[in-house]
Amino acid sequence: MPRTKTASPPRTAGDTAQRILDAAAAELVVGNGSLEMLAVARRADASVGLAYHHFGSKGGLLAAVAEDFYARLDEAAGNAAIGDIADWATREHERVRLAVSFHYREPLAPLMLGRLSAEPEVAAIEKAHFERQVRRGARNIAQGQERGAIPSRHDPSLLVAMVLGGVRAGVMTALARKPRPDAAVLTREIWSFVESATHLEARTEEERHATPPATLRARDRSKAAATGNRG
Repeated sequence: MPRTKTASPPRTAGDTAQRILDAAAAELVVGNGSLEMLAVARRADASVGLAYHHFGSKGGLLAAVAEDFYARLDEAAGNAAIGDIADWATREHERVRLAVSFHYREPLAPLMLGRLSAEPEVAAIEKAHFERQVRRGARNIAQGQERGAIPSRHDPSLLVAMVLGGVRAGVMTALARKPRPDAAVLTREIWSFVESATHLEARTEEERHATPPATLRARDRSKAAATGNRG
């Protein structure tokens, strides 16, 4: 018996836009940052008119690619990906490891942090993403201060902005190297920088007693009990 052909499900506008977006990312990688709408349309099996319809212009498409890149970075190294880790330093070390892993496996990363960052559309997206990171990071630093992991004398917003800037520069430098340093080595170097920049566990005695976290209180009780036993 002859086989009956099964009709393919109709393509939706969302499917087409995603294909164009994926094709643009691929063309940027192949072209080392260059982007032509005709080549994108061909790769996406769509018309140039559809590409302009969904994204407005080449600049609009470039901005959409950047938005998608940073959204995926946030997802890859966000709290949901990290999971339920109570210890502040352990959780943030895992965030660094996940972020390094994302940049190493993402073909667009060297371009987004390198030559494409000079494009006005990408620069605007990166600026907005950095500002969101600073807001989230400041809350995170404040939480670390409340838990006693970070000295309370630091301004959370200023501290996280400086840390984020340094981490970005380190990742960008590593991505440009041939060969790249091992991901585990880069993670270790970045975390060493973060520890130094935030002065992890380096609170003064005054800060220590002003905001004692549960772990330090328990440690103090243990020390007191040990001293009492010796007496």
